[in-house]
Amino acid sequence: MNDWSTRAMMGVFKDRDDADKAVDDLQRLGYGMNDVSVIMNEGTRVRAFGTEKGSRGGEGVAVGAAAGGALGAIVAGLTATGSIAAIAATGGAAAPLVAGPLAAALAGLGVGAAGGGILGGLVGLGIPEVRAKEYQRELDDGGILVSVRANPGTEDEVTRVLTKNNATTY
Repeated sequence: MNDWSTRAMMGVFKDRDDADKAVDDLQRLGYGMNDVSVIMNEGTRVRAFGTEKGSRGGEGVAVGAAAGGALGAIVAGLTATGSIAAIAATGGAAAPLVAGPLAAALAGLGVGAAGGGILGGLVGLGIPEVRAKEYQRELDDGGILVSVRANPGTEDEVTRVLTKNNATTY
């Protein structure tokens, strides 16, 4: 087991507003950009944030500021600093984009644009395959996955935040 499999709390949101509220609530609990990761496919990013794949630096920050909310700030800020990774798609699905510390963890496993996809990356991080498959299905259906590296003893609070904001958790 590694840090991600033992500390990761994950929830999938059907829409950006719920994900944004959850990230706001997580920030109130003391979690920041170094703790929260966001995974979505390119189509979801364009739909939810109005950003195209080629967004860079200041453009990403400007889009995030215009979009508002903590989730937009995380995605835009991480895009601007290059802390976002495109993961190879599997089965004809749109390639997921990963922003946050989870992107670095997946990159450390060699999972990237030429890698084995988000399913293989999550399994490689120690997420059980059955859960990873559910996350992949949700991402393929346009969901937004928010992952939090939970501090010991706060797991129940994090779960409450995710479920209160309509996340599907596995």
